Amino acid sequence: MLVWNWHHLNPAGMHRFQWVYGVTPMSDLSVIYVSWVAYFIVIIAVRWYMAERTRIDKTHKMLQFYNGSMIICSTFVWYTSSTSTWNIVRHQPGIFSYCHAAEYPAYRWYGGQMFYSMYICYLLRYYVFFDTVILALRKAKINTLLALVPAYVCYTHAVVMDTGSEHIWKMFRYCYYFCHCTNSTATAAWVKNVALFFEIIQFIAGITLTGYQMSICPQSNCVLLSASINVTMVYMVVKFYDSSEKAVATTREHYIRRNSSKKELMEL
Repeated sequence: MLVWNWHHLNPAGMHRFQWVYGVTPMSDLSVIYVSWVAYFIVIIAVRWYMAERTRIDKTHKMLQFYNGSMIICSTFVWYTSSTSTWNIVRHQPGIFSYCHAAEYPAYRWYGGQMFYSMYICYLLRYYVFFDTVILALRKAKINTLLALVPAYVCYTHAVVMDTGSEHIWKMFRYCYYFCHCTNSTATAAWVKNVALFFEIIQFIAGITLTGYQMSICPQSNCVLLSASINVTMVYMVVKFYDSSEKAVATTREHYIRRNSSKKELMEL
């Protein structure tokens, strides 16, 4: 039985980082399966728990801590990813002609930091699940398709370039959330516009890089299979979530009717 090596998380050793399945923390396939199951159980449980309770306030300390920590984490991933990619391209141009990053000559000097940033990005996919938990605690409508997008991890060469572009808009996105939960309305307005701008750029860059990756690496067509599996899972979850939402709504109406009946009996 493999044991996780927690030293892989140490930022001081990012230049020597290597992903080892079953040894690098959270790298087991079972973790992905368990996290999906636990995630949906928690969301449904929170929705039921909040059915007849007052939603948490938008200025709650937990929301401020979460959004602040996501700003820091996103900034770190963007910095490490961008600097490593820049160093590789600067020292030896031609990275776009290689199918796999490990084939690139400069990989042994800068590849560790590059893949460490991708690994932290992977870990943040689990942490960002709290976005949906917060929506449930706020008793807000959950856009299931949007909430599940961070759960999809695309193991392609395109991620090397896409990691930086993804987290630069995440920085502004969580800055907007942080301003919103601290009642900084004036600042939140322009931060939101910047976040939307970078999100559009990130989407275009992600599609372009993935398409380019598949053009130079025909074996990357497995990405299509992976995407189809994920889309199928998302569709099943959406259908299940819609039915659970109706169940929660029905339960809420039941509590209202029951409490109203009790109140009428007490008045009699």
